[in-house]
Amino acid sequence: MGDEISMKTRALFFLLMLCSVSLADNSQTQIEHYDEIFSAINEQRKGLDESELKNISDPFIRTKAANHDNNSSFSNTFALQAIFNNKAKINGKWYQAKDNVGEYELANISSKSVTLISKDEKIDLNLTKGANKNVVIKIK
Repeated sequence: MGDEISMKTRALFFLLMLCSVSLADNSQTQIEHYDEIFSAINEQRKGLDESELKNISDPFIRTKAANHDNNSSFSNTFALQAIFNNKAKINGKWYQAKDNVGEYELANISSKSVTLISKDEKIDLNLTKGANKNVVIKIK
């Protein structure tokens, strides 16, 4: 009976040794695989030399900056929207007397109108009464 126990332990020991050897071999294979990957990463790569870099086209799209000149990009349609504190709001932008509005000069600002003058013509812009019914101004 003592021989049977030792025989079982020997078989179990042999089985464990076989498993550990197969696992060790598998882990050794994985280590070798990772060593190959790391050695490939560590190799010094040859880049492009300076002459080759100059011949490559630029990969970025460059848009040309639009030249917006306040005088030339202004349309000839003017809308007087507000007059306040000797300033006039024309087409969404505030102007004072003597300011250039497109190719015109703001010559005069009165309580309900403005006058634009160019070399060739004169334009009077008037505030439209009741254009915005949501705004009510009361003076006490």
